[in-house]
Amino acid sequence: MELSANQFRSFLKSPDTSIKVFLFYGPDEGLVRELSKAVCLSIVDSLDDPFCYSELSANDLSNDPAKLMDELTAISMMGGDRVVRLRGATGNSKNLIEPALDLDLAATTFVIEAGDIRKDSALVKMVKSAPHGAVTPCFHDKAQDITGLIKETLGAAGLPASRDIEEYLRQNLGSDRSISRQELDKLVLYMGNEKRPLTLEDVQANIGDSSSQTVFDIIDATLGGDLTVLERRLNKAFSAGDSPIAFLRLIQGQLKQLHKAAALIDTGQRTGDAMKKAGIPFFNQKKAQAQLSGKTGAHMATCLDITLNAEIDCKTTGYPDETLCRRALMRIAMASRRR
Repeated sequence: MELSANQFRSFLKSPDTSIKVFLFYGPDEGLVRELSKAVCLSIVDSLDDPFCYSELSANDLSNDPAKLMDELTAISMMGGDRVVRLRGATGNSKNLIEPALDLDLAATTFVIEAGDIRKDSALVKMVKSAPHGAVTPCFHDKAQDITGLIKETLGAAGLPASRDIEEYLRQNLGSDRSISRQELDKLVLYMGNEKRPLTLEDVQANIGDSSSQTVFDIIDATLGGDLTVLERRLNKAFSAGDSPIAFLRLIQGQLKQLHKAAALIDTGQRTGDAMKKAGIPFFNQKKAQAQLSGKTGAHMATCLDITLNAEIDCKTTGYPDETLCRRALMRIAMASRRR
């Protein structure tokens, strides 16, 4: 069975108790954690009770794979249902997890968190096809999802948001659902028990463009050729006092990896093998593959030179750092868009 994130929320309101294995995966790690926690708390009252809740790491199981089976077959000392939550699973975790699908999980629910693995990976296919399994892909929030989260969180706190507040929040919350929810919860806590309407000034006092996604949004917009998003994010970042040189150095790190991968692809190597040899983290490979599409090693080398020269100019010419950084990133974005 496959459930979208929205379908899963509806599922929780009227759960199918025959589903005993849940897999949450995708690029939005915040949403993976949120939905995983939600299903756990729908079964047990607390995640602090060791008798009914057990949390394991896939890395730890590599040295002791039998531990997973021990936890899944354990019986709660206090009776009732148990939850076993496995975090950090990857596409290579299939063999580790496969024996668990043959167990009688009448009193145990198995919850698996994975990263940005492929939809057609062996792990996803295995859980999806299991008669008692369900998979939920977790993607970064779109504009309508962010709006829904704003209305849900503020509405539950009795803080209806005006149109200008909603627009401000949409522009300033990142695409990671967990971080966005934390920012909104912070706003609710700030308002406390005050009965007055929520104002834009209240929101601005608590939520600037402080999302940890900002720097990644700038890098992604640059390498993806999205000039509109890049301009907007740079304006907010510089208004918040972020360092232009820091952005240049961060994108240099990514360009070095992309340059190495592109050079390997130029020699005829497969994209997946090239990214692995270039040291691109697995969770970032899907995005990197799009950034490499149609690009040569020479293109990436030119982009890297642009950022290196911009950093030198920032330190030697006396021209404004923000202007030099903006010009460099815009040049790269325009070059990436044309190809």
